[in-house]
Amino acid sequence: MGVIGDSGEKLMIDTQHPNCPDNGLLCFDDWEGIFESQMHDNTTPGKVPCFLAKLHKAGLRETGSDVQVVVKFVHNYIGTYGKATHEYLYGLGLAPRLYSALDLYQGLVMVVMEYLAFQEGSGGWVELDTFEGKLGNMAGAVRKELEKIVDCLQERGMVHADLRPKNIMAKVDEQHRITISEDEPILSVIDFDLAGMVDEACYPPFLNPQVPWPTGTEDYGKVGRNDDRILLENWWDTFVQPAEPS
Repeated sequence: MGVIGDSGEKLMIDTQHPNCPDNGLLCFDDWEGIFESQMHDNTTPGKVPCFLAKLHKAGLRETGSDVQVVVKFVHNYIGTYGKATHEYLYGLGLAPRLYSALDLYQGLVMVVMEYLAFQEGSGGWVELDTFEGKLGNMAGAVRKELEKIVDCLQERGMVHADLRPKNIMAKVDEQHRITISEDEPILSVIDFDLAGMVDEACYPPFLNPQVPWPTGTEDYGKVGRNDDRILLENWWDTFVQPAEPS
């Protein structure tokens, strides 16, 4: 079913808070690998169980051939993981590679994707969240690239449905400055848990009231064609220049 142990037996996964199995093996399609560590405390509110793992083609393991991936377990409340949307943006260089989105059981989906890492001294990827109030003269270029991402989604009739700074990665250099390529910042979208086609994708239950959702958004409601752009507009000004404390 996606996760097996050393002896080949199925590893049981708690559907609420899966644990990274000791020496647990990862196996799906023609890929195999091993779990390394959890990425955060799995009991943290709002955080889905998420792990780092090493992956290689089944039967073709060679020294240095492993790729590092993120494995996360998400609950499928409203359909399925937005695989087509993820793969579409990956093809445009705007999302990490998706290796699998595998339905396990009881609405649990195992998502395996490329790990966008940061290494001190050489740079890499960080959440756009880390630049709140600190974009400075990069703000215009970043906003233009985000608008481009929304345009690309709309051209295919797709929506991400949760296009916020925590779900956008920015490539940075060793001094944490956003990397520019052909006058554009390099951004990558993650977390396609709600993504899908317009008027098919739905919002989840228990919407976070602290998120500036488009007006009229409700639990299980359909995601509208322009909702990504409206959400971007709703958080942008505060993100670029946070309000002064009262």
